[in-house]
Amino acid sequence: MAENPEPEIPKLTYDSYLQVTALLGTQKTISPVHDEHLFIIVHQAFELWFKQVLHDVDSVRKLFHGKRWDEIPLHTVVNRLQRVVLVLKLVVEHFHILETMPPLNFVDFRDHLTGGSGFQSLQFRKIEKLLGIKDDEREKYEGKDYKDKIDEKDKNTLMEYPEEPDGVTLLDVVESWLAETPGIDDKQFWKSYSKYQKDDLEWLLVENKYAEKDFWQMGRQSLQGALFIMLHQDQPKFQLPYQVLTLLMDIDVALMKWRSTHIHMVHRMIGQKQGTGGTEGTSGYKYLRETYNDNYKVFRDLFNLATYLRPREEIKKC
Repeated sequence: MAENPEPEIPKLTYDSYLQVTALLGTQKTISPVHDEHLFIIVHQAFELWFKQVLHDVDSVRKLFHGKRWDEIPLHTVVNRLQRVVLVLKLVVEHFHILETMPPLNFVDFRDHLTGGSGFQSLQFRKIEKLLGIKDDEREKYEGKDYKDKIDEKDKNTLMEYPEEPDGVTLLDVVESWLAETPGIDDKQFWKSYSKYQKDDLEWLLVENKYAEKDFWQMGRQSLQGALFIMLHQDQPKFQLPYQVLTLLMDIDVALMKWRSTHIHMVHRMIGQKQGTGGTEGTSGYKYLRETYNDNYKVFRDLFNLATYLRPREEIKKC
């Protein structure tokens, strides 16, 4: 009796691997206006890049989580954070493509979008939470929590995000890593360095003094670690750690540029009109402008530590 032949495996093609046909079939316009197609393409491109950012940031978070200082593959961390920075810079350029659409062309189809808004991008909100932006530091939207203005299912997703491992953010794991920085318990170094400081460093060295400083996000020991790395960045042991700190600040800068460019594009396109996401009487531009502040900088502590840097010659004497 003849055996049944094995089913033939379809040949892999460019289209089947990348799902090009399916991808190109997702641009469903809801108006006859020509430029609506561009509007959809740009926003879909945003979402694809957001997915890559989440993929890379989540992997970096896991590389840090639960590991000791010398167990973390910082070369891999640096590589992935560099990519995140480049992607975020790239998506800013997408706004300039969108700006080729005259505001009047947008007005021609904007009324069809009522109920839908970029504010509702679940992936962008997940990026913010995964990095470490705290809900209680966000601007209120019409006096309400931002999650109250999005789909109920997405709201529930954000309430539990990130889940694994242990619900920690990138800020959480970086803070734990910095607290273990080798050399930060060198009291002689800090004593010597303090004498060169015009700005008081006692808060960084004494716990009860640190408690008086309520604008820092990270713990005192983590801040010591970050400053120690910055001061010793030329030493081989601290070159990769310093690159990590620099890239974390670059991510903040890239996201703030994204916000700034978005704000100006919205102002240009709709002026002071209310947003399309179901808001009542709230200028979309006004709300976005309120989100352009340091509460949306995840690693703002690293920026502020530059206050306490001194010339290399003084560091060498410590």
